[in-house]
Amino acid sequence: MTLRARLTLLFLGALQATFLCAVAAYWAVGSWQVLVEDLSRIPEQGVRLDRLLDVAAGLERSADRDAERIADRASERVGQELDDALAELRRHAQSRDEGQVVERVAAAVGARDPDALRAAARELRAYYDGELQRHRRHADGLVGTSHALVIAIVVIVIAAFLAFLVAIRAWLVAPVRVLERGMKVMRTGDLAHRIELGGTDELARLARDINQMAGSLARIQQELVASERFALLGELGAYVAHNIRNPLASIRATAQGELVDLSPDDPHRGAFEDIVRACDRLAAWVTDLLRSASPVQLERREGQIDEVVARCAELARPRLAETGVEVALSLAPTGPVPFDEAKLEQVVSAVLANAIEASPPQGRVEMSVASEPGAVVVRVVDEGPGIPPTRRARLFTPFSTSKPSGTGIGLWLSQKIISAHGGSISLHAARPEKGTAVEIRLPTP
Repeated sequence: MTLRARLTLLFLGALQATFLCAVAAYWAVGSWQVLVEDLSRIPEQGVRLDRLLDVAAGLERSADRDAERIADRASERVGQELDDALAELRRHAQSRDEGQVVERVAAAVGARDPDALRAAARELRAYYDGELQRHRRHADGLVGTSHALVIAIVVIVIAAFLAFLVAIRAWLVAPVRVLERGMKVMRTGDLAHRIELGGTDELARLARDINQMAGSLARIQQELVASERFALLGELGAYVAHNIRNPLASIRATAQGELVDLSPDDPHRGAFEDIVRACDRLAAWVTDLLRSASPVQLERREGQIDEVVARCAELARPRLAETGVEVALSLAPTGPVPFDEAKLEQVVSAVLANAIEASPPQGRVEMSVASEPGAVVVRVVDEGPGIPPTRRARLFTPFSTSKPSGTGIGLWLSQKIISAHGGSISLHAARPEKGTAVEIRLPTP
């Protein structure tokens, strides 16, 4: 769920809580207003009833003093007062039961029956007393309900406020802090650090974008370092070629000339042979250095990759005989593929030489060529001690080697050649405990 959707739900929840609180408050105010009106109306009706009874009592006393004379003069005035009092009672009657009792009072007044009037008045007063008691009980219940509503509103407001704080902390504050900590680590130069922020909202996508940016910056940094190393290698190669190769050739020629003049059993012959081998090894190192410092230029021709692999295995027979390592070939025809035969042979020979050197005496190296959709795969598997995962990626960087006599250029140069072909070269663990598998993938048309 996106951050916008979460905040929208949070707003709708707050709006709903506010609406419920407003409805509850409106209901409570309305209920109290109706109750107050009823409680004030009942005493007013009682006052009107008393007024009616007073008027009726005054009419009765006047009739006792002088029935004919007083009745004639007071009939109009008292009758009007009675009618007004009855009209007031009728107009303010709220229920059917009250209206019926008021009508009985009116009938008694119309009949000029004091006993019936008193009886109807007692009935009406009893009705008002009962209504008053009922409204008081209703007021008691309404007080309890109002208290409960107030408590509920307070609880809802507090809960909504706490939920709002928790949501803001979980959805905004905590992710922003994670982003801030991750950016602080990256600012120290650790571009391998990754911000761990799950989810699918905007902040999680921002974290993934930052991680991708850090990865891109790390790759650019590696490319810049490689470019600097490449430029350094070019200058170093030119210097080495100018200052080492010519003296080295003179030393080798001198040692080789001395070997010609020495007998096979001469005790100094071994020393001169060591000089020749050391010169050859140093010359090979200089050649690799010069080759790695120059850009890779391919001369593609269609050919059979399995034939190149078989030829590399055949060229390695003398070294295999020295170490006792066996090479097992599994070559499948690949069909014509455009590639630079000389440079691919250089890569396969370098990988095979590393496999032979890593394998124990009387060990076994497996070489295979297979066709897959869109690629030809060459695999070289040895039985050596294996390479730790932390060192595999560094083996493709210049001067990274653990061999006493290694230069750390072979795999780097091999990767440059395979990358120029549009392929890839990678290292994997051949078995759980030992062995290394080198996999070369070349694209096919």
